[in-house]
Amino acid sequence: MILPGSAGKGLDKVGAFCLSSASILEKIGADRRRSPCHMWRCAISIIYLTRHGETDWNQDKRIQGHTDVPLNVRGRLQAEALAGRLASIPLDVIYTSDLSRTRETAEIIAARQPAEIPVVMTPDLRECNYGLWEGLTRAEVAIRFAEDWDNWNKRGLTESPTGGEDFLSLARRAGRAFDAAVQDGKTVLISTHRGTLRAILCHALRLDPADRDRFPVMNCSLSALECLPRRLPRLILLDDASHLDAVSLGALSGTGLIG
Repeated sequence: MILPGSAGKGLDKVGAFCLSSASILEKIGADRRRSPCHMWRCAISIIYLTRHGETDWNQDKRIQGHTDVPLNVRGRLQAEALAGRLASIPLDVIYTSDLSRTRETAEIIAARQPAEIPVVMTPDLRECNYGLWEGLTRAEVAIRFAEDWDNWNKRGLTESPTGGEDFLSLARRAGRAFDAAVQDGKTVLISTHRGTLRAILCHALRLDPADRDRFPVMNCSLSALECLPRRLPRLILLDDASHLDAVSLGALSGTGLIG
């Protein structure tokens, strides 16, 4: 399937991902065989997923979490490039977290659409709450909160950052937001954060949350899920950033903590 505006590049990237990460796709197949089909209520829908544009804290590798850090100049240019790619794909609605970096990304994309569309904010799409770690680098956290940092690295799914939330809590609200976004025959964009986007992919594809780190998510890259009646969604595009390469705005991959 060739998506409008992809010029085939996205599918090439997905193909490369499939070849280099066969274990993930094998697991997807195994999980589909083991699990009863999720009764998606929709006719065929396409759900696009993007991570917000770059921020200064992304550049500095500082943990963002719930801290409201705005896009920097580069991040706005990345959002403009993505908006140009999506301009030929009529979206029905954009869902975004209520933090300014995702909200501004969504608004830039909405402004380039052929018709006015709603931009709906939901706190469920926020990044993980990293509590007292926010504003610090990983190295600083390892020094200031050594015991909590060590426990979190050993038990990342169920262990919370100091004063924050664990990944399973994030996964529950991200899954809830995704399920609400899937609408009958609609083309939807979700503008969110790295950790949240990976949680959505695990939820939609019925993967173990522990597999989240296998999904690369660059700033303003584009992923897509095809939702079919009575079947689990199908991953048709993953972390495609060809629209950024064209204007020399290649995104930072970052870490799971920098939002």
